[in-house]
Amino acid sequence: MPSSTANPVLAPIRRWVLYSRTNLTITIVSAFGVLFVAGAVFGQSPAPSNTASKIPAYAATTATDAESAAPGLSYALAEVTESSIAGKSIASVAESAPATAMAYAHVYVDQSLSTSEWKSKLGVHTAEAPGVTVVNARPIVPVAITGPTRSEIVAGTGGESAVQVIVPTQAGNLRVTLKASDTAMGSTWQVQMPLPTLDRSEIDKLGVPSLASTPTSEAPTTTTTPKSTTSPSTTSPTTPTSTSSTTVPSADLEPAPVPVPGPIPIPDLDTPLPGTL
Repeated sequence: MPSSTANPVLAPIRRWVLYSRTNLTITIVSAFGVLFVAGAVFGQSPAPSNTASKIPAYAATTATDAESAAPGLSYALAEVTESSIAGKSIASVAESAPATAMAYAHVYVDQSLSTSEWKSKLGVHTAEAPGVTVVNARPIVPVAITGPTRSEIVAGTGGESAVQVIVPTQAGNLRVTLKASDTAMGSTWQVQMPLPTLDRSEIDKLGVPSLASTPTSEAPTTTTTPKSTTSPSTTSPTTPTSTSSTTVPSADLEPAPVPVPGPIPIPDLDTPLPGTL
């Protein structure tokens, strides 16, 4: 039976590799080299190098869209109500001028806060901290906000435009002027100085009398006092008349008995005195 012939392709390679160690090393290095070149030519390049060439054109559009989609200062005068801003964060409220004005008014009429808490929460929406004038103008009776805001753009100081917002309340309209300012949270709307306050005379009509009514209640007293002092002739004759009337009955009274000196007589008793038996 004839012997199997050697593979005409692998036999020469096997003889060449096994001929010496040098040939074996060259074969291994060559194999790795061929695989590396094939991978570089036909394989997929790494993602960072591929996306890096495409980022410039795409990144410009994406960055612009991200900036427009990110929350920031809004110049749209979207009117709000007191209930629509409830539960919103300070940052989201500060993006809108009407919302900032409504938040300011909500804190301004809040009666549940102490003076320090009231100033602290009010100062979040203002360019400067509330002073003594604002604290003295704080409502001392409950005041309700009666409707949504009404906003308009007005000319501000320094040529900058500002927004004036009207917040209707029981005690009248609270007019709030706001301007865009740069703060730690970024560009936000802030209430400008002087800080708005309600008319105290209108607040006092809600149930608590004003301090100005106190002199009115004392006016009759001050008016009657001059009348009594300007007529001494009328009061002076009455004094001797009253004196004479008191002395006339005293003349009809019997004179008081005069005490008699000497021992006090013992009265006659039906029973003997204790201790005399």
